Amino acid sequence: MREAVGPAMGVKASGGIRSAEDAKQMIAAGATRIGASAGIEIVTGGTGSGDRY
Repeated sequence: MREAVGPAMGVKASGGIRSAEDAKQMIAAGATRIGASAGIEIVTGGTGSGDRY
């Protein structure tokens, strides 16, 4: 998506991001925003189970 929209537009990655490693991979791929229900787990280094909102 980054290649399609260029550097001036933000790219949001969401869906299935449950760990800091997942978030890092999305950022490395060009995402500028992360949408995740596992925010606390991502920030603290845990892994989200996907069962809490």
